[in-house]
Amino acid sequence: MFILDMYIVYLFRLKALMRGDIVLRQILGEIEEELLTLEDDLTYWVDTNIELIRQPLKDMILSGGKRLRPAMVLAASRFGNYDFENVRQLAVSVELIHMATLIHDDIIDDSPLRRGIPSIQARLGKDVAVFAGDFVFCKVFELFALSEHFSLLRIVAKTLHLICEGEIKQREDLFNTNLTFKDYLYRIRRKTAMLFALSAELGARASKAPERTVRALHRYGMNIGIAFQIVDDMLDFSSNDDQLGKPVGADIREGVITLPTIYALKYSNQKNSLKEIIAKGFTHESDVIKAVEIVKNSGGLDYAKRIAEKYVYRAQQSIAPLPDIPMKKVLADISTIVVNRNR
Repeated sequence: MFILDMYIVYLFRLKALMRGDIVLRQILGEIEEELLTLEDDLTYWVDTNIELIRQPLKDMILSGGKRLRPAMVLAASRFGNYDFENVRQLAVSVELIHMATLIHDDIIDDSPLRRGIPSIQARLGKDVAVFAGDFVFCKVFELFALSEHFSLLRIVAKTLHLICEGEIKQREDLFNTNLTFKDYLYRIRRKTAMLFALSAELGARASKAPERTVRALHRYGMNIGIAFQIVDDMLDFSSNDDQLGKPVGADIREGVITLPTIYALKYSNQKNSLKEIIAKGFTHESDVIKAVEIVKNSGGLDYAKRIAEKYVYRAQQSIAPLPDIPMKKVLADISTIVVNRNR
């Protein structure tokens, strides 16, 4: 009976990891056991005696997620002296950072859902959610303090302040219809791509990979992160609520001007109408629907897809000189899959 129970738990966690997620199906063949172990670790590190947040945090972990960042740590570490136990806590740390930023993002955006379930701020209120996000961030520093990689904390701290800059820049630019591609790139490099790059760098450095390999993997992570965010911004216009786990048009509704909208504001034959709608601040739901349609009809999604593919190509070129180990092909495949996902 015990064996059967353990098997059921295993299947549940595997389902959570793979729920509609072709990206993880691709990498599980190489690091399946390690990723499943990390699920246990994540649950352990967010455990608390405070009943108010204990279950919501665990529910957020069990709701799945792509686990791309910890997978990046594990993959990058294969280019050095790979030892799972050596990089295990680093892989957990980047997912906890990601988790904390999502909790805070949902507070700012007043998001009712996260990964298809009620967000922590929707369940507990914004005040408690702020402390829940801070709690998870603090766990990251505790984890580093107890690990053998305390020296890497300097890199982590620098990345965190850049991520915060990206998030603050996004707030500063709300409803700004004069944003350029350069402005957009500055923002997404910090708010999203930096954590991908950090994940790859941590794995490579912890396994003592050559410095040129560390730099190559850092570039790979940065380019994948940029492509990932561009696709995320496309999906805000093209996916349905069930796929995204949040309402379609959520970004533009909040005044977040992303690449498809930047394109539409410059090239759509309804660009003036779009500017007026955004300037009004979406006082009616019909405004959101019209803005989404203008962006979709402008060719902005196709343009964004081409730009994402450009950064995928850069990512693949970044790792081209690296040794031809099995994980190199996995990284190349992931980079392609990133632009073809639907959630």
